[in-house]
Amino acid sequence: MIFKNMSKMMVIGSVVGLLASTVSTDANANYSHRSGKWESTFKINYEDSASIATDKGETTNLNGDWGWGFSLGYNLNEHILLNYDFSASTPRYNTTLVSDTGTSLPVTHLLDKYDSQFNIVYNVSTSNLTPYVQAGAGWAYLDSNIPDAPPQNVCWYDPWWGYICDGYQSTYDDTAFSYNVAVGIRYELPNYMFFRASYKQSWIDLKHSDTASLGVYQLEIGSIF
Repeated sequence: MIFKNMSKMMVIGSVVGLLASTVSTDANANYSHRSGKWESTFKINYEDSASIATDKGETTNLNGDWGWGFSLGYNLNEHILLNYDFSASTPRYNTTLVSDTGTSLPVTHLLDKYDSQFNIVYNVSTSNLTPYVQAGAGWAYLDSNIPDAPPQNVCWYDPWWGYICDGYQSTYDDTAFSYNVAVGIRYELPNYMFFRASYKQSWIDLKHSDTASLGVYQLEIGSIF
């Protein structure tokens, strides 16, 4: 597992290094222009596999999975960034459902997972190439996609098409408090584009399970404006 994680960080670091080697060597390009400006990013995530113990003594295993996300933030100065971060993924999981009568049923399904967090980011250097650390908190929405009630018909009025009816089935889901810490590296180009590569450890306080601990690798491309 250690070598697997190291190889992922080496790939991310190599991508950032390759991008850095292709830009201008002008001395003015070594200074950051982020102070007092907004920024946004689009990112690709890879979430490591994880195991979560439930309050009934069973274990839910999440497979590693790719996801995506975006962020929007404001740089108070060259060091401090405040941002909102959203990410989404659909990892496959396997678990065991236990009924009130004690009957067990193995299940393999896809989990819809959405994270929304507010972060404070500290850039160590004022230059265009800097390591950074991050801490934040927010909430996570998890949908098991396992029905918790029989299907129902839902009808509504549309001003163009009149009354429309469709089927709907509720599922077991949860919205929980989440928090994170991260460490990464940031590189800014002279044209106000920038790249970030990081590793984030995030925790989700679930209601009927132990706290979920998830490791996430992130590669972002962004713009300062």
